[in-house]
Amino acid sequence: MKGLCLKTLLVCMLLIHVTNPVKSQQMISLSGIVLDSLTGNGLPFAQISVQHSTVGTVTNDEGYFILDVPVSMKQDTLLVAFMGYGTMKHLVSGSAGNSIRYSLIPGAMQLAEVEIVALSSEEVIRRVVANIPENYGRDSLILTAFIRSQKFVGGKLSEYTEAIIEDLKTGYNLYDRKEEKTKSRQSNVPLLLKGRVISDTSLVNSIGELGKSAGCLGCNFIHDFVEFYHNTVLDEKMFRNYSFKMEELIKPEGGKIYRIWFDQKKGVKETLWRGELIINGADFALLKITQKPSYQAFDYYEKKKYRRPYSIRNISGWYQEMPIMEWTTTYAARNGTYYLNTIRIENWLTFINPSTNQKLKYAHKNEVVVTGATRDPEKLRHFIGDKSIGMDQRWDQVVGKGDEHFWAGYNYLPIEEKLRDSLKKLVNW
Repeated sequence: MKGLCLKTLLVCMLLIHVTNPVKSQQMISLSGIVLDSLTGNGLPFAQISVQHSTVGTVTNDEGYFILDVPVSMKQDTLLVAFMGYGTMKHLVSGSAGNSIRYSLIPGAMQLAEVEIVALSSEEVIRRVVANIPENYGRDSLILTAFIRSQKFVGGKLSEYTEAIIEDLKTGYNLYDRKEEKTKSRQSNVPLLLKGRVISDTSLVNSIGELGKSAGCLGCNFIHDFVEFYHNTVLDEKMFRNYSFKMEELIKPEGGKIYRIWFDQKKGVKETLWRGELIINGADFALLKITQKPSYQAFDYYEKKKYRRPYSIRNISGWYQEMPIMEWTTTYAARNGTYYLNTIRIENWLTFINPSTNQKLKYAHKNEVVVTGATRDPEKLRHFIGDKSIGMDQRWDQVVGKGDEHFWAGYNYLPIEEKLRDSLKKLVNW
C-alpha cells in the first residue's frame, strides 16, 4: 500500500509541472474544416501538420480540426493533406484567427498507364518490415496524444472519456516472436496529463470487464502495427493464411503507392482478418492499415463459440456472436521521420442467451491522435509513467475534476452534432 501511495504521489507531483505542456508557452490557435473541392463534403482524418516539426493533428468525422501551434513556429508552413488529394500549404501565421475552409483538389491517384508490378504483395510487405527501424526510428521516444473513448450499451452512450497523455515507447526494432510479450510489457507506458469522464454508472457496470478494458490508456497502442507486427498480416509466417491483391498507384506529387488488399484464405481454420494496406513506394513505409474480421472465418467461429460461455449481470449461459470490428492505424512523416499518427478502433459485441432468447449489444469506440513526439534524452530520462493507469480507475479519479473550459479549447477532434446530443443526454441522466 505504501508503494502504491508513493507512486500515486510521484505521478501527481509530476502532473503539477507538466499537466499541460503545450499550453505553458504562447500558442497560435488554428481551426477549420477540410473539404473535398468537388463534393463539398468534409474529409475525415485528413492530416494537418507543421512542416518542420512533429506538431500535427487530424480532422474529425466531419472534417473539422483544432490545432495549437507554438508562436515560435509562426513562420513555418502548415500542410493540409489527404491521400488522393493535392496537399495545401499555408503560412502558420496566415492561418490563425477565424475558422478556415481548406478545399482539397482530388489528384491523379490512378493506375499507371502500363501496369507492371515487379514485386509481389508478399515481397512488398517483407520490405515494409525490413525497413521498420530505418523508417520509424530505433531509439525510445515519447508521444503526446489525445484519446477519446466512448462506450455503448444497447446503442446508448454509457460513458464518454477524453484524455491527454504522454506515452513512452521503446522504439521500433525488429525482434523475435518470442520477445513480443517482453516488448509489450516494456513499451507504451502512459502518463495521464488531463482526463475527464462522464458516465452512466449502472450501464458501465453492466459491461463488466469490457467497461474496464476500454479505459486502459496503454492498451490503445497495441494497434500500432509497425511496433507489434508479429501474428499480423505483416508477419511472414502468417502469409500462408492470407490471399493478397495489389495495385500500384501514382501520387499526385509524383512517386508510387502500393495498395494491397488481404483476406483470410478459404479453408483456414482460424479467425483472421480482411483489410487494406497503403505503403509508400519510395521507402516501403506503412502509411495506413485497416482491418476487419474476415467473412471466411464465420463458419469456424460459429462452431467454436459454444465452447466459450460467459456470465453477464450474474447470469450464466451467454455466448458471443462473431464480433464486428474495424481497426484503422495511420502513420505520417513529420520532420523527416515517420511517426504513429492516428488509431481508430470500433468494436461491436453481441451476446445471446439461448435459454432465454435474450440479446445484449455492447460497443466501444476509441480514437487516438498523436499531436507531438520527442526523443529528447533529458525528457526520456525523467519520464514517470504507470502501466496500470486506467485499468481499474476512472481517469478523473487520477487527475481530478475535469475542466470543461479546457476541453472546449483543446479538443483535437471536435465533437460531432450526433455525439454532442448523446453527450447531453448522458450529462443529464
